[in-house]
Amino acid sequence: MKKSGVFLVLLLSMSLPLAAQSNQLLDQLLDQPAAQFGDVVYMTLTAAKLLPETATPEQALETLQQQDWKVQILPAEAPIPLGDYAYLLMKAFKLSGGLFYSLFPGPRYACRELGYLKIITADARPNRNVSGEEAVRILGNVMARKEGAS
Repeated sequence: MKKSGVFLVLLLSMSLPLAAQSNQLLDQLLDQPAAQFGDVVYMTLTAAKLLPETATPEQALETLQQQDWKVQILPAEAPIPLGDYAYLLMKAFKLSGGLFYSLFPGPRYACRELGYLKIITADARPNRNVSGEEAVRILGNVMARKEGAS
């Protein structure tokens, strides 16, 4: 009995730093007036289960570069425009779009599609920068929509 209790405590103590890393990045993202590209890519890819939570934002950028999504790769600390974020979400969560997105996949029509689906509830101009709080809210809306569709 004592051995299993010690094993359980050891197992829990090993997993706490991993969750703490993800929570720390989430808190950091929420505090950003303009969401940083590296943090947004990390949160998106981990939420889409394309990257483990133990990864780093640098590994998330490497993973994104390996994808054949034609998503614009920005420096990790650069602010992410709404259109690029919408396009990243469409690709990561395999969301299908309307006619124009199907014909011309890219940031502009990805942003329009997410606006139409009411995932983006505020100003849906693709060139404006996204705040960290808004990025998390949009990600939550995408996840809720995917969960409801399955």
